[in-house]
Amino acid sequence: RSIFELWGHGRSAGELYASLKNYPMDKMLPYLQSDSTYKVRIHTFNKTLTQVQKIKKIDALEFLPFKGKVNLKNPEHIFCILEDYGMDPNNVPEEPFHLYFGRWIADGQRELIESYSVKKRHFIGNTSMDACLSFIMANHGRVKPNDVVYDPFVGTGGLLISSAHFGAYVCGSDIDYNTIHGLGKATRKNQKWRGPDENIRANLRQYGLEKYYLDALVSDSSRPIWRKGMLFDAIITDPPYGIREATRRTASQKETVKSAER
Repeated sequence: RSIFELWGHGRSAGELYASLKNYPMDKMLPYLQSDSTYKVRIHTFNKTLTQVQKIKKIDALEFLPFKGKVNLKNPEHIFCILEDYGMDPNNVPEEPFHLYFGRWIADGQRELIESYSVKKRHFIGNTSMDACLSFIMANHGRVKPNDVVYDPFVGTGGLLISSAHFGAYVCGSDIDYNTIHGLGKATRKNQKWRGPDENIRANLRQYGLEKYYLDALVSDSSRPIWRKGMLFDAIITDPPYGIREATRRTASQKETVKSAER
């Protein structure tokens, strides 16, 4: 959920304080200056503390050389005490198993999983990529604004959506004519045929990302279709690993042979 710079860790409060006292002062001081503002948070796992208990734990950190002013609404630096009380809600210990203290760096974006949930998506198929995995793959591809991202097995465009969210221009290809053009039987229950506006472009439009959509092509990715040279900043895809979607033939074998001869 969040990323922290760890300053100290212990199995008890005493161990935590000793660990903090051994943390290099030169790494602390940039965030403890008199002209800065800060606040301290407490996060507990599997236990809820009263406000009085939280204040007592924060006050116990007075040995740290905080010189700045406390600002609870908009601080420059946020420090956190993390306390782990185990996984059993029916047997919560009085004292935590582990205590951590560190500087907050950033929160994750787990809310995107719900916002981009496949269940709410306009156009889906049997193999539509889960929103969480799509964002993980876009992160691994280091997708950034103004990149050009290509998915050679685009399907219903799940990976294009996550890449476009990060500001990349997206395109893809797929051998399935029906999927590219949003035709054929619907995947959703109680819906026989896909609607006229069920396609990859409509998916990006649903999330306000249509301006990043370049195009999608009907193409067999086992055959080269692109000229040589640097075309894409990232190629992110989920290759086929079984027959879960029926495909439609768009050319005869004779036509394929003739095009190959040319």
